[in-house]
Amino acid sequence: MITQKEIEKVHTKYKNAVNMNFTELKIWSKNPLSKKASLSREPIKRNLKLLSTPKYKWGAIQIQEANKTISYLARAKKIKRKKGTPKGELSPNEIALRNWGYDVYKKKNKYINTYTL
Repeated sequence: MITQKEIEKVHTKYKNAVNMNFTELKIWSKNPLSKKASLSREPIKRNLKLLSTPKYKWGAIQIQEANKTISYLARAKKIKRKKGTPKGELSPNEIALRNWGYDVYKKKNKYINTYTL
């Protein structure tokens, strides 16, 4: 049985791990670049579902799914930008991070608008 305290803890960790909202991720998911890095569409689908589910409706499944995202982002955020990636283009890791709900340029205020390409 999942406690409300555990839901609160994981929900907070999840919200701190991702920096894209539902609308940003939905728009990004339609961008052809979003298909260039992740092995499947599951990270996008998973995070769209989590972002659209109110915290009071979270249960064991949402906790499990959120923990996948938290874990992946903790690892992938540590990967340095691939040398040789042209300025103004997203590296494969940056694309994958967006697919998981994290836009590296949004945080750094060096925004590259690839949501509408």
